[in-house]
Amino acid sequence: MKINDLLTIKEIKKLGKDKSDENIKILLKYFNQEISIELKREIVSSIGRQINNDMIYSFLRENAFKNHPMEVVYQMYRTCLYKEKIDERFKKLGVEIKDFYKNENIYKMYKYYQYKQLRIKRNVNKEKINRPTILIGDTEKTLTNLPEESIQMIFTSPPYYNAREYSDYHSYNEYLLKIKNVFKACSRVLEDGRFMIVNISPVITKRPGREFESIRYPIHYDYHKILEEAGFYFIDEIIWIKPEPSVPNRIGGYMQTRKPLSYKPNCITESLMVYRKNCDFLLDKNINDYGDDYDKFEEDEIDTTNCWYISPRSDKNHPAVFPEELCRRVLKYYSYEKDVIMDPFAGSGTLGKVAKEMGRIPVMCEINEKYIDLIKNEEKNYYDYISE
Repeated sequence: MKINDLLTIKEIKKLGKDKSDENIKILLKYFNQEISIELKREIVSSIGRQINNDMIYSFLRENAFKNHPMEVVYQMYRTCLYKEKIDERFKKLGVEIKDFYKNENIYKMYKYYQYKQLRIKRNVNKEKINRPTILIGDTEKTLTNLPEESIQMIFTSPPYYNAREYSDYHSYNEYLLKIKNVFKACSRVLEDGRFMIVNISPVITKRPGREFESIRYPIHYDYHKILEEAGFYFIDEIIWIKPEPSVPNRIGGYMQTRKPLSYKPNCITESLMVYRKNCDFLLDKNINDYGDDYDKFEEDEIDTTNCWYISPRSDKNHPAVFPEELCRRVLKYYSYEKDVIMDPFAGSGTLGKVAKEMGRIPVMCEINEKYIDLIKNEEKNYYDYISE
């Protein structure tokens, strides 16, 4: 029987808790056996809890640069972080590990640890927005009117590339650059650690003629890169699933001919890409800002998967409007009552309407005067208006 079949996490933790040179020797013996990554990881953690720094350092120095799985390396680096205050050798070794692997998780571990050790206080006296507001004009410019970190959540559906009359660009690269600049402006006004949710799906351009091919752009894949460059990191992808009769029919040709290569499925999904603004602390800090006094929606059903079945909404005044139910779910899961929420491409203002009903403070950005007039007519004197 292999040691892997006998050794348990519980036993390893006990050896780590009981501090002695003998236990370190036992842990070292286990580490050099053929055991699972999970057990090796726990052994490194338990060795790091011991007090004989000479033995711990020798172990790390000998093993940190060998071909161990990264999960094991992370624990070695973690030990260096927590030992560096009492022994300069661990600080130097930690720098070597960081420089050797150039690993994104190790970089993030370093930032989180530094934030915690330096006891950096978040700015709780930030300028606050107390009134529903509409910023009129180019979002990239109008967002300069808002204070830094004054928004608690962003949910938007950017204009699709050359797919609507209000979204016309000379090239796809020009379109992506404009969206990236808007996202950078969004990052400035969004509170650290809070969420930006972007609703997007691939878009197809019309063929210039029957002898030419149309182009289908995988926009959501390209958005990932520009969101990272704008200061966000990926959390989740939620799939919005629509009833098939509600989407354009692409499968008709294949259904008639059954010719291979001509298959084009009906697209019944869109993506809600969930990102968090870069920060050096865990989400717990954001959550703890609210204490226990928050809206729990205890009567609501909970979406336990990343597939949301919601019918789209049509509107004679706008070709691509949010369903109110989609807005409600996003607001429920990613914001609190009295939060300031924003849509940098507001359109006819559906998110603002639902936010009002749910006790949030909406900030809407829109350049199209037609849609601004629609919001003004429906919401009367609810919003303050700020022009570019």
